[in-house]
Amino acid sequence: MRDPHGQAMRIGEAVAGVWHKQHGGTRIEVPIGIVAALALIRQKDENGPDLKAQVLGQDDAQLIGMFREIWSMHWIHRPDLIDRARVLHEWLNNEEIDGHRAYVVRGVTKAALDHGLFDLTGHADPYLRAQTDVLSPVMMLVRSSGAQQGLGEYHTPASVADTMANLLAAESVFDFTLQANEPQRGQHIHDPAGGSGGLLRSAAQFLRERGEDPAVFQWSMCDIDEIAAACGAVNSIIWALGPRVTVACDDTLANPRAIEDAMKHARAVIEHRDETLGKARIMAAVRQAQQLLEQAAPVAA
Repeated sequence: MRDPHGQAMRIGEAVAGVWHKQHGGTRIEVPIGIVAALALIRQKDENGPDLKAQVLGQDDAQLIGMFREIWSMHWIHRPDLIDRARVLHEWLNNEEIDGHRAYVVRGVTKAALDHGLFDLTGHADPYLRAQTDVLSPVMMLVRSSGAQQGLGEYHTPASVADTMANLLAAESVFDFTLQANEPQRGQHIHDPAGGSGGLLRSAAQFLRERGEDPAVFQWSMCDIDEIAAACGAVNSIIWALGPRVTVACDDTLANPRAIEDAMKHARAVIEHRDETLGKARIMAAVRQAQQLLEQAAPVAA
């Protein structure tokens, strides 16, 4: 792709335009969450059915159900990151989706897909998925300039982040211990003011271009803005940063232990997932046993 950063910006402009034109309201986590969920979808077969057509061919109830299922399936695999991103998806379960909301959801979905979201995020190769941060411009453009300034939110352009990552890595600022200017596996890459994770994305691409798998490193980021941190958590999945990712929503100046606290919370969420799945498996086994007994009953008689 010639200009992934430019295309991400065009997606952001299209989504923001539809959201405001269709009077979506102040709940900006809704359009951001829609784009985030779509970005978590993978195109299984490039020669198969057109994924965009499949998504848009659903009726309103099916489309809302699809979004719920996307978040649920990813919660099973990464409950810590999906819990951090809950502001982007809790509206799907905590409020009534009326006709107008469904209309706006469809409009945002169509705008994102019409402007090539799957061309950026639908690849099997994580290097291709991580060529840009598509959530950052969406977040920036649906949010008013006054709200951005009030949060101290000034997003670094992706192209600038790429340049910074190369410079910072060369100077060991990313907590790399370098030998012959090469990062060492297992080391910690941290951004204390991470936004939606743009510098982590650039660092991951820096590693991939040198034959390293980002999944063998430890990653962490923190941001005081709940929506930005949520986007960082989703991006960590899209960009395949691996199992050792911690995203905190905190003020690192006020709480130097923000990452440690986030790790503790993540462990609790994972334990809850394991307990929930364990109960689900027991219930499934009981139902299966009941079905077998019901099938066997006429034979025994």
